[in-house]
Amino acid sequence: MSIPRIYLPHPIETGDVFAVTAQQDRYLKTVLRMQAGDPLFVFNGTAWEYKAIVRRTAGGLTLEINDKRRVPADEIEITLCQAIPKAEKMEAVIRHATELGAGRIIPFFAKRSIPRWPLGKSPQKQERWQRIAVEASRQCGRTDIPEIGEIVSFAEMLHSRQPEGLNLICWEEESARGIREVLRDPRYAGMKKFLVIIGPEGGFDEDEIAQALPAGFLSVSLGKRVLRVDTAAAAVLSILQFERGALGCMERGDPHGG
Repeated sequence: MSIPRIYLPHPIETGDVFAVTAQQDRYLKTVLRMQAGDPLFVFNGTAWEYKAIVRRTAGGLTLEINDKRRVPADEIEITLCQAIPKAEKMEAVIRHATELGAGRIIPFFAKRSIPRWPLGKSPQKQERWQRIAVEASRQCGRTDIPEIGEIVSFAEMLHSRQPEGLNLICWEEESARGIREVLRDPRYAGMKKFLVIIGPEGGFDEDEIAQALPAGFLSVSLGKRVLRVDTAAAAVLSILQFERGALGCMERGDPHGG
């Protein structure tokens, strides 16, 4: 049985004792049914993971930190630029991207993006998506948390290009290059930084591709099938992790089980 994990958003050192929030208190007692003396893992978005013991006091549950370990950094760095899809698909994209090792997620509006909202509502969306990234990190065993960037335009998003990395834009009309062929090209063999752009439900407008290519992006195909937005993001990240990262590598698995 895997040991539960919770997130504490502040510096942590061995020997510290922390009171949990009311919401965490309910979660530990009601959902996990944890008792005094039970072990717990704690993370705070850094490269460290902490072992804790649950203690019960008159004011509720506290966590006593009794050990820590440094978690090795991922072998590759991935930035996912995602055109904002309709309904709740963006939340699914963030969960999948977190599980598959994206270090940064940049939401943007493409020409064919369906959802639009007042500018003042964007920070609320960003904050909600960041909370989802925290929860997904907790569930999948990550100690770091992907950064959810500000919501930007397509042109602004292009400025996120990685000068020393491989910058890809996935386009369903690309017929010359598949993503696997690009990743196995000797010219890109040593690259460890990747930025990948995924479009909206209706795909990219040709003008957007015309902007991306001279800006230093390679257009690539994901294959003959047309994938849903959330599926496309998960597929690209899985391919990157399998080809260059930790996916399928036993020694990089979660040592705590689950």
